[in-house]
Amino acid sequence: MLSSACRLAAALALTVAAALPGDAAAQARPSRATEPISREQALVTFDSAWRRIGATHYDSAMRGVNWNAVRDSLRPKAEQASTLGALRETIGAMLTTLGESHFVLIPQEAADAIDPELSRRDPAAAPGDAGLTLRLIGDTVVVTAVRPQSPGARAGVQPGWIVDSVGRFGAARARRTIAESRSLTRQQLVAMIPQGAAAQFAGTAGSSVNAVFTDHEGHRREIELVREPLAGVPVRFGNLPTMFVEVAHEVRPLPTGGCAGVIRLSAWMLPATAALDSAVDAVRHCKGVVIDLRGNPGGVGGMVMGFGGHFLDSVVTLGEMKTRGNRLRFVANPRRADVAGRRVSPFAGPLAIVSDSLSMSTSEIFAAGMQAVGRARLFGENTPGLALPAVLLRLPTGDVLMHVFADFTDPNGRRIEGVGAVPDVPVPLTRANLLRGIDAPLEEALAWIAGSGG
Repeated sequence: MLSSACRLAAALALTVAAALPGDAAAQARPSRATEPISREQALVTFDSAWRRIGATHYDSAMRGVNWNAVRDSLRPKAEQASTLGALRETIGAMLTTLGESHFVLIPQEAADAIDPELSRRDPAAAPGDAGLTLRLIGDTVVVTAVRPQSPGARAGVQPGWIVDSVGRFGAARARRTIAESRSLTRQQLVAMIPQGAAAQFAGTAGSSVNAVFTDHEGHRREIELVREPLAGVPVRFGNLPTMFVEVAHEVRPLPTGGCAGVIRLSAWMLPATAALDSAVDAVRHCKGVVIDLRGNPGGVGGMVMGFGGHFLDSVVTLGEMKTRGNRLRFVANPRRADVAGRRVSPFAGPLAIVSDSLSMSTSEIFAAGMQAVGRARLFGENTPGLALPAVLLRLPTGDVLMHVFADFTDPNGRRIEGVGAVPDVPVPLTRANLLRGIDAPLEEALAWIAGSGG
């Protein structure tokens, strides 16, 4: 699986932006929804999408969906569509009948914003942000982390603050807009809301954005933030926008003695491999290790095999990917050498994985696989179950169809799609904990390691 959920994350955020009024989508072109469309173009576009899905879906029986009946029901509506927006609604209804993630129609005005060629036109325009991490708690967009020395940190923004608006993005209005969509699953909507807000904090480094927050005392704070270059290593992969991948590690002392290593990975991309290997070596002496995958949208699925081998003493299958004609097992082999080539044993101490509602795709595969083979204990929130490998197709209208071509199951044959990785120790994210400076999921994982024998 190659970065399907990364594509999904970018696509969902930009699709929200394209649907919002005003200039909420700083990178997207004006909406084409009201643009007239001919009967011929509407039909050829609908038929292109219907045929491609039918020909490439991993299950020839379409998981019980009568695909011919779907065409017969919706094709007349496509034929009657007089605007591009009406056609998009019809194709979205077709995708909804499948009931799975990674079936998304991305408007051209949003798709062009993630087209690699578009960003190459202005290589001097470095992307930036304000250093804020956002999540949805209940029905509210909340700051869950502030990067040290970032624009947000210097402005005094703190975890637990509510994002009321940013740029011309209003959180309440965005939620209503998303809730009315007929072409997106609930899991996609949950991911979209904070990502749509986060997209407004992003922009060209050096540019500014106005944001309104509710602080810890309930006061309204209007702040202008000047974006700074994104942290991490820039990575471009296929149709994805440039991503900035970070690998970080720290050693945390345990109250019972010894230490726990904490490794954080922002995305499963190949340039992160060496840094991940070095991070494991740096915490190998600790009693236990925590892998923090919160907010990690996925990436290159095959990386779970190499990384998993650091924690497995025998050959283990972490799951299986199934296409219409083939099956691929994700087999992890023990890693018995460090980055310097010295012989080591795979790490055998307690292993915890922390996840949340934005730990997607490859992150879900790794977490569910390591849990299923009994090697790791999961803490935090249920992952969203957005785990299907997908590819992109440019349609005659210029819109882009994201469609699934494979399924994935864990080592026990359980589908991850729609279910996700279920934590052994559920630890919900709460604003109260954030305002007190408590990272409850991580603290629970560290407490488990401290209390483990050995």
